[in-house]
Amino acid sequence: MSFLRKNFKRILPITLAFILISTICFVSSVTPSASGTGAGLAEWALNAYKEHWKYVYGGQTPGEVDCSGLIYSYCGGERGGTAQLDTATESGDVSEGIPRIHGLGLYQPGHVGVYVGNGMAVDARDEESNMCYQSTATKSWTKWFKLAAINYPTTGWVKCDGKYYYYENGEYVVNTERKIGGVEYKFDDAGVSDRTPDDIKLKAETTPTQPVTEKPDAVVMKLGSKGEDVTKLQNRLSKLGFYSGEITGYFGEATEDSFKDYQKAAGVTMDGEVKESDIAIIYSDDAPRFETIDDVAQLGDAGDDVKSIQQQLAKLEYFNGSASGYYGKITEFAVKQFQKDNNIDTSGIVGKYTKDKLFSKKAVKKSDLQEKSEKKAVKKTAEKTEKKTAVKTAAVSNKPAKVVNKDAKSGVKVAKTVALKTNTVSKKALANTVSSRKVASLSVTDEKNTSFVLWLGIVIGIVLVVSGFMFVLNRRRKAVYVGTHTRGAKRGNVTVRYW
Repeated sequence: MSFLRKNFKRILPITLAFILISTICFVSSVTPSASGTGAGLAEWALNAYKEHWKYVYGGQTPGEVDCSGLIYSYCGGERGGTAQLDTATESGDVSEGIPRIHGLGLYQPGHVGVYVGNGMAVDARDEESNMCYQSTATKSWTKWFKLAAINYPTTGWVKCDGKYYYYENGEYVVNTERKIGGVEYKFDDAGVSDRTPDDIKLKAETTPTQPVTEKPDAVVMKLGSKGEDVTKLQNRLSKLGFYSGEITGYFGEATEDSFKDYQKAAGVTMDGEVKESDIAIIYSDDAPRFETIDDVAQLGDAGDDVKSIQQQLAKLEYFNGSASGYYGKITEFAVKQFQKDNNIDTSGIVGKYTKDKLFSKKAVKKSDLQEKSEKKAVKKTAEKTEKKTAVKTAAVSNKPAKVVNKDAKSGVKVAKTVALKTNTVSKKALANTVSSRKVASLSVTDEKNTSFVLWLGIVIGIVLVVSGFMFVLNRRRKAVYVGTHTRGAKRGNVTVRYW
């Protein structure tokens, strides 16, 4: 104890310094790690879609995120979409094609999303749509970029959403074969391996004498082609809104220009040639429509076109405001309702496809749809009632009273069993909901605690510096004072000091 008392002033600064260093280390350990993988981010976004996460402006915790919060909740880094693009390690124009890389960021002014491969993207869109999983062609993305907080693969196996892909030169291979670890693997047009690799650490066997090359994407149709396949293509392009000419079965310049427009909307090379990889996409439900690249009217526009759209929406009972000619929030909401009732992507943008449908004879009034829905519901209820009545009548007429009573008791028992099971399921669902809320709450609490500890460390550091400075200054002044105002006289073996 005497040692501590004598050296207290020396030990105190060392102790405070130790506390400060420990605090900084602790803060670093609880701060979200700004690192991840491309496949990990893609899986994270797909999981958010499958679990029906909610869009919440400013949200950045699992279950409740906004567009940039979806990315930040996985890998940290920058918080806003523009900041994520500005700090990207690499970027490019979507119009020139999106690299085959899982977990790329996708950008359009005011919004970001995640590229999950095979031409698909996930984004937290708005409070009405929440999480969306759609083709990149159905959204007006302008830029793709590599996030600074993400590590992207160059060569080797990658597992994403339960499937295996093989990367070479920074992109996963498609429509090809590879020999890896003595085993032949085939990869389809989406890049998915036909079998699970024995060892994901192994790499493809390539030698200078036997170079490995991808299978070329064969051209199916091009300028000058003719036949039933061309007729089918012209019909499909016409339905998607890209082709307005005659169905001739001949691949002429008009068909070529229309297909180039389609390629631009799909985000692939615009060469006007129909390849094998194009066939599956153009005939799928995710094929882009003409309005995705040629918007007729959208939020903020004004003019006679907008006025005519408002008048037609009012005629179909979707719009009850004044036809002012300005495309505001009310008009956008009316357009989304019309698109939803007519099985069109609810983008809120009136493109060629939406406009054609809006002004066509097949456009149905909203009240007619509601009436049809109500009639269907009444009919369904009536059928159920009639069925129950028939069952009761048959039971009473064909079975003795005791048996009927026995069946009634059995029915009550079954009903009770069903009720108990339903109650159990409800409790589990409620428990899961409460658990999810606790996780989100804990995430927010951790952030608050981290902020408090950080500020505490800063305050301790300031106190430490000031205390040390004052301590050294005081010792210096005391030494100078004593040296200046004292003198000594030696008496025998004892030195006596006089002031």
